Order: sequence, then C-alpha cells, then structure tokens
Amino acid sequence: MSNKTIGPAMMGLLLFGGCGGSESYAQYHDPALLEAIIEDIRAGWEQGDGEVFYTHFLDWDGARYFEGGGQNLGLKDLVENHVEPESEMGLTLGFSDIQTHFEGSFAWAVVDTEVKLTTSDGRDIHNTGHGTYLFRLVDGAWRVVHTQSASRPVR
Repeated sequence: MSNKTIGPAMMGLLLFGGCGGSESYAQYHDPALLEAIIEDIRAGWEQGDGEVFYTHFLDWDGARYFEGGGQNLGLKDLVENHVEPESEMGLTLGFSDIQTHFEGSFAWAVVDTEVKLTTSDGRDIHNTGHGTYLFRLVDGAWRVVHTQSASRPVR
C-alpha cells in the first residue's frame, strides 16, 4: 500500500468536494457496502489484523483517529499502538444499530459499541458507547478517512 501525502486543503476537498446528490453515486449508496466494511474492521480489531485497516482506511498524512479522549496520529499508529495491543488483551468488540448516511462521494455511519477486554494488570473492562466512521468514495470503493468513538463502563 502506498502512503499518499495529502495536505489540509486537499483533505477538505476529499471530504466535502462533490458532495451533491448526483445520480452517478446511486450505485454506491447501499448501506450494505458500509456495513460490510464496518464488520471487517470489527473482526480485524478483535484479531489484531492490521491489513484490514490498510485495506479499508485512506492512509493520508495528517489522519487522526479518536477514542475515549485519546488519539492515534496516522494509520500506522492506530494499527501498531491500538489495534494490535487490544487484540492481545482478548478484545471482544460489538457493533449494533448501524445507521448509514450518504452525500454524493461522502458517507458516514454511526454505531453503538460494546467493548470487553482484560488489561495486562488484570482489570476487566466492559464499556458501551458510540462511534462514527467517515467515508470517502475513492476509485469506486468506500474508504474510511476518520473515526471517533467514546464509551464508558457498564454499570
């Protein structure tokens, strides 16, 4: 996978350029397309499979992924310092109530999340929350350009 450098101005064009309701995008406005990507990400996260992320995410200079008040800078940081370590902690990740939205070559999905794992010091984590995935249609495929999630302990 090549690592393309995209500046802030170009990212604005990627995210919002051409977001009209053009008929040419109708074939890509199928919720099942985004739901399949989100399922791949869920399974890849549990298995610590970074290749899933390199396949479905647009790797661009300046990418940031937010979770629980923290952030990963770039796709490599997300995979190496978040996905792989959480898999090693026995991560179980559930996504439900997936809601998809389309605007031309831009789309987003909102999901409910459930996270379970055991930390290296033996703490059991069981959180629920919500996540957002932003997508951009690139060369006929939806690619994740940003994610944000937040959760809190189940009481």
